[in-house]
Amino acid sequence: MTDQPTAVDTLRAIALQHAPGPVVQQLLDDVTTELTGRTVVHRDQHARPRRFVLVRHEDVTGISGEGYVADGVLWPDGTASVRWRGEHPSAVFWDRGRVSVEFVHGHVGATEVRWLDNEEPDDEPAEPAETGTAPLALRRAIDRALTAPVACPDCGRTMACPCEASRSEGRVDAIISAVSRWLP
Repeated sequence: MTDQPTAVDTLRAIALQHAPGPVVQQLLDDVTTELTGRTVVHRDQHARPRRFVLVRHEDVTGISGEGYVADGVLWPDGTASVRWRGEHPSAVFWDRGRVSVEFVHGHVGATEVRWLDNEEPDDEPAEPAETGTAPLALRRAIDRALTAPVACPDCGRTMACPCEASRSEGRVDAIISAVSRWLP
């Protein structure tokens, strides 16, 4: 059985034919960042994780209470880990880092991310720099569209149904509708 090259291996091979190694690595890093929202951190960089707590000012769900409800870490690649406090603790990992933590757990300002490590290394930011309000708002719109209920094209239910019809068209329509204000 032969190992098939991955898409990244193929991209690297094509790029190496036309550019030196560091340029290729930067291209791969940029592609990773663009596709996943994560920053690539190499072992020779001095990026450090940043600790935070989630402070809930109002318990809108009635589950976790108010005060310091969770501890978290924003990793140098932009991902985040959150560990919930309480009688039934759990851990959550977010590939989109702070954006997802605030979107899912922020409850429109009812919960704040309070940093415990305020200083960042001079040579490496601990989180990707924002490029304006549109990218964050755009990501949130896409996240909502990806998880919004989509009606079954056969019976119209948004919950599970016995039809087994594909909801792909409805999902695509939801995403296009969500991002339409950013389209030309």
